[in-house]
Formats: sequence, structure tokens, C-alpha cells
Amino acid sequence: MGQRYYLDSAPGEDADAIVLEGSEAQHLIKVMRARPGDVVELFDGSGMQWQATVTEVRRNEATLALEKPVSVSRESAIGLTLGIALPKGDRQKWVISKLVELGVARVVPLITENGVAQPVEKAMQRLRRQVIEASKQCRRNQLMEITVPQSLDEFLQNKSGPCWISHPSSAGGASEFHSIKSLQVKAGEAFVAIGPEGGFSKTEIAVAERAGWSALDLGERILRIETAAIAVAAHLLLGR
Repeated sequence: MGQRYYLDSAPGEDADAIVLEGSEAQHLIKVMRARPGDVVELFDGSGMQWQATVTEVRRNEATLALEKPVSVSRESAIGLTLGIALPKGDRQKWVISKLVELGVARVVPLITENGVAQPVEKAMQRLRRQVIEASKQCRRNQLMEITVPQSLDEFLQNKSGPCWISHPSSAGGASEFHSIKSLQVKAGEAFVAIGPEGGFSKTEIAVAERAGWSALDLGERILRIETAAIAVAAHLLLGR
């Protein structure tokens, strides 16, 4: 399997060659030291991929001959949306990479009462770039979506399938708690909210229950944000 490179836009339907530019070309030329004849794989994030052969290398761009596009899906039958009160610093990029690998469909950055990291647009741009890098590595052809940040109230209303809000039973505040074994979805949409380091407030849990969400207890130990997100995604997407 050759190296994979991301295309910001798909080649024309009948295109037999493409000029690779920007950061992807820099990686191909400067890091991988590509030469004419090298075979690579290209993808555009929509599910399509192309096998391509390097035909010419210049200072900042390369020309590649294209084979016919192929539609290859490596997506789960479950479209999992995670609403996450993102952690601070590099932990954000790390958890996004792992969620891409696991097959999460969508991440919604949440604004919550106890949140510590503000999901500003500059940070969102970095995380979307991380989605591309992780997709290149894990051979995923469809990009995981990172939406604009939402308040918890907004996120709670935008559901079209089973939905849970992660909250330890030791914190109280919910009328009923469900274990991770209750996360059983065969196909279709599913939604899980993961709270900040300080957890969701009792008021937020009450609002979620009124909106039809079930409180989800992930066990005796208190998990960090990224651990909880990965545990939920792995259980739903890999444990089938």
C-alpha cells in the first residue's frame, strides 16, 4: 500500500492527471522524497479514492497520473455523533485522532457549565486538519465531521436516534442510570454526550433527561474526557 494524500477537491470526472500542491505536495516531495514512478493513493474525504503514479516532481508541486476512481467505504453501520466538552491542549488533537480511527461519524464541541477549553474557530481548524492526518493513516475515506460548537441545550435537541449523556452515578442528579451494556445499537444514528473534567451539572442532567436522554454510568472509576469518549466509541463501533 502506497502513501495516502488528501485532495481538497476531487479531480474532474474524466481527469487522467492531477497537480498536487500545498502541504500535501510538500510532504510528498520534501518528506517522502517522491520520484517519478512512485505509486500513491489519493482520497478526497467523500468516500472516493484514486491510485496515482508520480510523473513529475517540481519544487513545490507534483504531477500524478490517475487511475479510475474507486468508491471504498470503511464506515461503520452506526453513525455515532459524540458531543464532547473538549479537554485542554494537545489532548484535543489526540482524542480526535483516535475517534477518527474508531469510525466516529461526527464530533460536536460542547459548551457546558463546567467546561475549561473554549472551542474557538482557530482550534476547530487545527482539529479538522487532524481529522485529515488521522484519515490518511487509518485509510478512512470519509472525513469525520467536526461541527461548529454548540451549547449543551442545542445539542440535546438535535437527535434522531438513541441518546445517552455520560454521568457517573456517584454524582447523582439523574432519576435513573444505565450501564455501558445498555449501549446497544445495530445500525443507524446514535448520540452520546461527554462532559468536561468537572462533569455535567445536576441542572444539565435534569435538562437532558427531560429531553429524552438517558444517564450513562461508565463504571466505578472516573474517566478523563478522552478516555470516556474512546470507551463509548469502541464499545459501540468495535464491540458489535
